[in-house]
Amino acid sequence: MINICFMGTPKFALDTLKALDENEDINVKLVVTAQDKKRNRNKVTPTIIKEYALEKNIECVTPKSVNNDEFIEFLDSKEIDFIVVVAFGQLIGKKLLEKYPDRIINLHPSDLPKYRGASPIQYTLLNGEETTKATTMLIEKGMDSGDILLQREQEILKDDDFESLSLKLSKLGGQMMVDTLLDFDNLYKNRQKQDDSKATFTNKITKEEGLINWNENGDDIINKWRAFKQFPKVYFNYNDKNIKIDDLKFEKLSNTNPGFVRYKKDKIGIDCKDGVIIIGKIQIPGKKMIDSKSFLLGHSLDMKFID
Repeated sequence: MINICFMGTPKFALDTLKALDENEDINVKLVVTAQDKKRNRNKVTPTIIKEYALEKNIECVTPKSVNNDEFIEFLDSKEIDFIVVVAFGQLIGKKLLEKYPDRIINLHPSDLPKYRGASPIQYTLLNGEETTKATTMLIEKGMDSGDILLQREQEILKDDDFESLSLKLSKLGGQMMVDTLLDFDNLYKNRQKQDDSKATFTNKITKEEGLINWNENGDDIINKWRAFKQFPKVYFNYNDKNIKIDDLKFEKLSNTNPGFVRYKKDKIGIDCKDGVIIIGKIQIPGKKMIDSKSFLLGHSLDMKFID
């Protein structure tokens, strides 16, 4: 029986926790996740990982830091074989790394060494990649730079966005983590060092990155929408207001005027560099997101260039 400590926080980590918990050869002895905080409607709630742990009667703790002596001593008492980390939110420090050398395994949703850092799925979509990979790897002091244990490829469909691709990679990664633990000695023996010269890096996404530039190509605008569908969503500035839009489609056209508003039956279209972006849903500040047909019943956008 392999005893593990699982560290994870968001929904993306849940499929890995479930896969580990449901395997008869793996014992999830401890779950570590972020502290309860105000989430929907300002109600203080636990993370989805803590909710699962409580439901399954798995011991769960929410330390402010996993790198202090108190937590490391507590973890030592659990007789853990491996620490599994999936989108945890805290950096693993020197003391923990030295306490569990080559026994802390991370799931990273990219084709490492491409897209190291905080936003690999968003950048994969933003750059229009047609395939990606999930990677299990050893954690070291560098940012996603540890030796690779296992990689598997995931096709990216044209209609995939952040939500759908995250789900695919989380399910793929969950099974990969089980396979990694069950075949660890062999995978460790054949582990691959990353080529740092080929590394690319991602940053935490900011709200400002959702702003659309109508002088860009249509494919680039669509990729931005796919990447930022969950956060921060895409928007354009109109009369000093940020207008959020969703359910976008691109039609290639010649002789366009980037930023020019046109109407196609009950849809709104805005010209970009090489065509027109058809808007399915739209949201003005202080209102709900609604479909374009409903929006046009009570609103309009001037037939003009948008800032």
